[in-house]
Amino acid sequence: MSKSILVVDDDRLVVELLKRNLEQQGYQVYTAANGRQALEHLKSKMPDLIISDVQMPDMDGYAFILEKNKVPEYVKIPVVMLTSVSQTGPLFKRHGVKGYLLKPLDLKALFDKVTEVIGAPA
Repeated sequence: MSKSILVVDDDRLVVELLKRNLEQQGYQVYTAANGRQALEHLKSKMPDLIISDVQMPDMDGYAFILEKNKVPEYVKIPVVMLTSVSQTGPLFKRHGVKGYLLKPLDLKALFDKVTEVIGAPA
């Protein structure tokens, strides 16, 4: 069974880009438009990895991480953040984030980070 990734971003173009490219690599991809939707998704399916944007309406990436980490079963799910601000690394590490990628996204860097965190798709 292939490994699954939950992509959380309010930008539909980014979501489609990530979904298409990660699926081409062999990963199963689910999506959510904000942190609230992602938390709802986690109630029914626990992915191997979460890739989340920081700036989103309703519940941003920071609030999502804080809420996710309140549930013991969810703490173990690794998170990679997408951001346009490079100085956020120390803040992410305090909350267990496994890494971050700067926007605009470099797909090779994305694939390298995903492989580093959860391994190959199958």
